[in-house]
Amino acid sequence: IAVSSAHAQTSPPGTCDRTVKADVVALDQALIYNRLGVINPAGMIYALKRDVVAVDASKGLVAGNVQLRPGKRPRPIALRMNVGDCLQINFTNLLAADAADVNSFAANNAPATRTASAHVIGLQLVGSILSDGSNVGQNQSSLVNPGASTTYTYFAQREGNHLLYSTAATTGGQGDGGSLAMGLFGSVNVQ
Repeated sequence: IAVSSAHAQTSPPGTCDRTVKADVVALDQALIYNRLGVINPAGMIYALKRDVVAVDASKGLVAGNVQLRPGKRPRPIALRMNVGDCLQINFTNLLAADAADVNSFAANNAPATRTASAHVIGLQLVGSILSDGSNVGQNQSSLVNPGASTTYTYFAQREGNHLLYSTAATTGGQGDGGSLAMGLFGSVNVQ
């Protein structure tokens, strides 16, 4: 199989052509699914930090006190980068420390954990396993508690679309649904 030189010549991890930086937060966000009033009050989303504001300005941008700024609609986040780039996600978990702080319905239907991460399927990790955004096996956890921050760095070797989601609570049942089902997902598009 012949491979064109354009695709065969990619930078190895650690030597990025360019570093794309994204300041990303996770926040509680009620999701309205349709005009008939179907709603998920326990919703969660990712947003760029510049797109959130404090609910109570005197408290500032702290966990449980943020909302999308006026004019922004809740939707899955989409980050973009080119082949050979590194993506540095400066991630802050602004989910309320306790789902009961959001409302009683959310408290009964939100994931049991309020930790979160920004894990990207299919991109190579840069630096260490701490860029994975996971808590697997005997590796050190790279999940983030409410109010805390971390940096995840990924390398794009080839074109494609990659799922961005939190590995903190991927699945669940009654009253313990995963954060993915609650809306905490997005895409990293590599071109």
